[in-house]
Amino acid sequence: MLPQFELESFQHREANAEKVTCLVWLAVIALTYVWFFVGFRHDVAENLFANITILVLVMGPAFSFIAWLIHSGYYSPSIKYVNTFLQVTLVSAAVSFDGMSQGAAYALSSMPPMAYALVPMITAFRLQPGLGLFAGAVAAIEFVLIYLFLLQPDPELVAAIPSLGFEVTMMKAVVLLALGVASALAARSLRNYFENFTKSQKTRMRLEQNFGRFVSNTIVDQIENSAEGRVAARQQNAAIVFGDIRGFTTYSAKISSIEVTELLNAYFTIVCRVVEEEGGMVNKFLGDGYLAFFGLYSNDPKPCESAARAVLRIKRETDVLLKPRGLRSGAAANWGEIVTGEVGSEGRCEFTGIGAAVNLASRLEGLNERLDTSFLVSQDFVGQINSDNFKINFCGEQAVRGLDTNIPLFEISE
Repeated sequence: MLPQFELESFQHREANAEKVTCLVWLAVIALTYVWFFVGFRHDVAENLFANITILVLVMGPAFSFIAWLIHSGYYSPSIKYVNTFLQVTLVSAAVSFDGMSQGAAYALSSMPPMAYALVPMITAFRLQPGLGLFAGAVAAIEFVLIYLFLLQPDPELVAAIPSLGFEVTMMKAVVLLALGVASALAARSLRNYFENFTKSQKTRMRLEQNFGRFVSNTIVDQIENSAEGRVAARQQNAAIVFGDIRGFTTYSAKISSIEVTELLNAYFTIVCRVVEEEGGMVNKFLGDGYLAFFGLYSNDPKPCESAARAVLRIKRETDVLLKPRGLRSGAAANWGEIVTGEVGSEGRCEFTGIGAAVNLASRLEGLNERLDTSFLVSQDFVGQINSDNFKINFCGEQAVRGLDTNIPLFEISE
């Protein structure tokens, strides 16, 4: 069963389709009558012209009334059957008037009888199988009734033109009924297709939303676009950012686990939003810290500048959250070549980036406390940004764990 909001949405589209159909037929009636009045008014008998005028005065308001009802919100599924009945009857009236003015032979062999087929065919696009059967049945019945009680070709005429005989007329009626069946089958097929497509799209969106809670949307896109359904390992340059909350370990020991979780969730909500707005991706959470990459699978010409803006924004926007608690946000960044891809087992893995550049960024993040800095970066990172856009302070050459020589480090601040 469709959820209530989906059912209401479907009914709304159905109502709009019926209203548009009414307006189209109303326009056809008006234009045809004007054309008839201007071009053929004096070429037909008065009684025929009077009958046509009556038909217009009946059908025009009828379609207008249905359209008004739908527009006013008074839609019922029965309206579509009334609307279809009026459409078939309008065609029947045209056939009848042709018979009255030009004779049975002309009426049965001219264009109006062919218009019967349009009504059930059009219903297929409204995805209503029952409506197609109804249109085909009404068209077949009305056509046979008009033949029997209004046109009634003379036996001599039928002998001269066998296609005007009752047997051929019944065959045409069977064809109209078959068109209704074909329309119903087509409508059912189209409806099933769209329903299945909608379900698959909703499933895909739900998977993307849920999966996107665990990995970046950028990685979701990479997986979807991969023939193997995975992120292949590749080497690429990136800006690597490690960030965390200064003083969090001491502070967390004084509060409950629920308060710790709430604080981290609030902090990481800001982090993820800012990083994504600056074109980066948060790869993983590390206790009270995070790892983010900038420049992966993107056309960002200045990923290091994007990373720097993100870190400064995170500090500024989290101050309201952290400062009252005696905490502050800190980060470190590096630029270099890393290997990205899936790491793990066949059954479980995660996307990450590894390499010497990542290791250095992680170790720089640990130096913030010793150097009393908030945003420590490497010389390679500084070399990728425009110094006019940021305030950069040289922190001297510092010893870094795992490296044999001291390396120059810098702090970026607002």
